[in-house]
Amino acid sequence: MWRWIAIGAASLAGYLLASCVLHYLVFPESAPDPADLPRSGTVLVNEGIRSKFVYRRTSIETRGQLFEWDNFVEPGGGPIDLPHVHPRMRETFEVVDGEMRFVVDGHEHILAAGSTLTAEPGAVHAFQNVSGRPVYMISRFEPAREDPWEELARKGLLPDSAFVQIERAGGLGSVGAIQMLVIGARFEQGYPPVLPPWVWDALALVVAPTARAFGVRSYYPPPG
Repeated sequence: MWRWIAIGAASLAGYLLASCVLHYLVFPESAPDPADLPRSGTVLVNEGIRSKFVYRRTSIETRGQLFEWDNFVEPGGGPIDLPHVHPRMRETFEVVDGEMRFVVDGHEHILAAGSTLTAEPGAVHAFQNVSGRPVYMISRFEPAREDPWEELARKGLLPDSAFVQIERAGGLGSVGAIQMLVIGARFEQGYPPVLPPWVWDALALVVAPTARAFGVRSYYPPPG
């Protein structure tokens, strides 16, 4: 029995090694054309969390210093069932109209119009519109460390690009766990809090090649 276990383990290790070489070295996924990097005015409509996002200022326009969008959330909408962590970004929410419920590191906050709240890097957070009417708020993402933004832009790894890719894959709240794992690990921006980010990255490293064989990618070009 142990012999067959050893053969099985060696075969699996060989497959993972070969698939990673093919995926990451021989046939790497293409980076987006510079024209595909999102600019101000980009609109994303996410039915899964009943929200619409309009980009105000993007990373490519602010030289990596800031990404900001308008967030229009329908009653009951928001990623309240999708708590997440941004280990490399600080996110500030400014409620302009309506009332929003936030949960940050287990603490609940109800923000009315004119209020702001910041989720520091590594803070587990989620939110939901509890006002009974549409809410308008502004979200600002700021990098928590100095990254070579030009290199990230060239590779299409800016945070605003990550949200576009999630939308093209089906939208937050609708895409499967494997898809989120593959996109999340490539962009290294948002993670579920149940495991440390480095564990998700390690899982994606070995899962992405097989996922790609079934059509799951981390970059999807514009439709058409």
